[in-house]
This record gives sequence, structure tokens and C-alpha cells, in this order.
Amino acid sequence: MRKAVEILLFLLVVLVFDRFLFLPGRMNGTWEYQTGTNIGDSISFENIDIVNNFEVKISTSRKLDSFYLLGCYFGTLYLLDKDTMEYTVYEKYKPLGIE
Repeated sequence: MRKAVEILLFLLVVLVFDRFLFLPGRMNGTWEYQTGTNIGDSISFENIDIVNNFEVKISTSRKLDSFYLLGCYFGTLYLLDKDTMEYTVYEKYKPLGIE
């Protein structure tokens, strides 16, 4: 039991460390809509303002949307709509011919 608690505590520390240091760097780029609340056809890092490291404000076509940032892992951006509490997924944009 003690070993399981130590492992969970270690994973929690790693996730918090990752969240505050490396997450903004992984969000850089252009993101394509996959599922959930459609903010626009694509959003770019220039349209995303990170507030308090957990809330993001996305400005597209003269409209400001607020979301909770759940994570950005393996080329996928996970958001939670503040108003509807709907889960939204965006994938990293890959130009044709580049895998």
C-alpha cells in the first residue's frame, strides 16, 4: 500500500511540474477541430491567452470563448467549455504530405 501511495505522489508531482513548465511550449502551433464545442475551423497559439495556467481565452472572429485547459499531450489539445462543461478536443495541424 505504501509503495502505491509513493508512486501516485510521484506521478502527481511529475504532472504538476509538466503542467507549469512544459505545457505552454507544447501548445505552440495551429490546432484543428476534432470533437466537442467548435470554436472555429482552426485555432492558433496566437489566439490563445493562458490565464492562471488553468483557464484559456480563445479569440476567434470577434468572439471571446473561455475554457479550462485540461492538457496538451501527444499532439492533442484538451479543453473544457466553462459554460456548457462540454469536453472539446483539437488536434495539431499537419500539412498534407508531412507525417
